[in-house]
Amino acid sequence: MLFNSHIFIFLFLPVTVAGFYLLGRGGHRRAVVCWLVAASLFFYGWWNPVYVPLLLGSVLFNYGVGLLLGNSLTAGPRRLVLAIGV
Repeated sequence: MLFNSHIFIFLFLPVTVAGFYLLGRGGHRRAVVCWLVAASLFFYGWWNPVYVPLLLGSVLFNYGVGLLLGNSLTAGPRRLVLAIGV
């Protein structure tokens, strides 16, 4: 699916934006984030679903690196985690 395709403009984008606003209206921030992540994975998987696990692995790895960076108290471990993460 391309950004200029009819299916993106008239189906995917309106459904995604509507879901974003409907979930956000109730103050469900976590649900909104999950909705956008699911919509993004669907969008990327539309072209070639084989790459979705690779994308998920990258997301989980980067999330883990971010958690480790946020929880490190000293500069030494933070630098090591940052070097491995890059």
